[in-house]
Amino acid sequence: MPNGYEYTSLILEEESTIEDFVGVFSNKMYDYILEHSANSKFILFYKNLTHSDLPTFGKATLTNSHDKNLLYYIKTEDMLRIEQNTGKNFQTAHQSNIGLTKELYDLVGLPQPRESDIYSINDYMNVYIVNDNMKYFTSYYTNIIFRALGKVISSRSRSWNLREQDVVLSDGDFTPIDLHVAVHGIGIKQDTDFHKIRHHLFKGDTLVLLFELPNDVYDEDEHTFVFNFGKANMFVMFEKNPVFFSLIGECNDDYARYQERTRSRVINQVTSRERTIDPSELDDEVIRRQQNAWRNMLAREMMGYTQSPREVFCPLTYITADFDKLGSLFIASHIKGVKDPNTSVDERYDINNGLLLCANADALFDKHLITINQNKEIEFSFLFDNDNRLKSQLLLMQPIFQAILNDRRMEYLAYHKMIFDVKEEERRRL
Repeated sequence: MPNGYEYTSLILEEESTIEDFVGVFSNKMYDYILEHSANSKFILFYKNLTHSDLPTFGKATLTNSHDKNLLYYIKTEDMLRIEQNTGKNFQTAHQSNIGLTKELYDLVGLPQPRESDIYSINDYMNVYIVNDNMKYFTSYYTNIIFRALGKVISSRSRSWNLREQDVVLSDGDFTPIDLHVAVHGIGIKQDTDFHKIRHHLFKGDTLVLLFELPNDVYDEDEHTFVFNFGKANMFVMFEKNPVFFSLIGECNDDYARYQERTRSRVINQVTSRERTIDPSELDDEVIRRQQNAWRNMLAREMMGYTQSPREVFCPLTYITADFDKLGSLFIASHIKGVKDPNTSVDERYDINNGLLLCANADALFDKHLITINQNKEIEFSFLFDNDNRLKSQLLLMQPIFQAILNDRRMEYLAYHKMIFDVKEEERRRL
């Protein structure tokens, strides 16, 4: 991949990587790639949506109008708490197109937006949305999110009549849509279906553009394919921020299927080496392969609560950093351990069974030297008694970020607290 891409977006060209990426949220597109990979080159662009990518109609226009920032997965009181802890205000309305990287236009054969007037992508390739990917981008689920966050749409805003913002899907797997490029990116008001979908996009969701470029001619001198852009396809998809599933009270079944597919693939690879494999060694290899996706999911959850692109923070210490630059500061912790015999398959992949913690907090949490009790407070081992100075140095003397402590996560934390109590008794007997 060329250097210079913004941290909010990436371009993927390796087929296996694209298959894994798409398989998390669209089984149909995953199958499509496998079926067409012999005759096509696929290029995938994804972007974690920032404040700038959200439509103007979902943003506050005045500073401190937190209740008007509708397209955040954050309650108004949590916005205020985040501002207090970070010292940064939430942004007000500006730019409503979804920006793409300059390199992408060249890579897929589209004109640069700043070098031309508004133009239709449909003049260069076929544009579709993927029907099985549209499940969560509807008024039904957006209304659930608004109710969960206590958000109210002004009755004077006709553009927020959610019953009018659902796309009518075509029969089959894909629905054609119109999509334009303007100076700041893709999506203008005339793009009716795309505009409807944007009513259901929140900060921290992901835009995914998959380009299928048919392999017409192989250039022997250049050792590359020459694409027939006139026959190209562009598939527009989206992925919900993991916090969405916590708010609607559903598991992310697509993610669980993806991880089980990864597990099966790893087991087949390891056991095909014609040697005896210790079961614990096999488990370690599976967990290692799955850890990156698990860590990214927990990081994306925290990105949904922050003002800056790709910024995450530890909900116990509020240590904050750009995940792409300093992500090594954070550990993706399971609350109920993957190897715990009481952990089911569903629990292993449930985002609520995880926390993204800074390294110090994770070390203490993993060893059950701290836990989170049912009052949603940090509880310390007796080993910390009379050592408030150390607690303060570890940044563990402030309230936990409450937004992440939903009912399901608290159930996992009750199990962690139970083990904490057992280990406390063992430590006292030493």
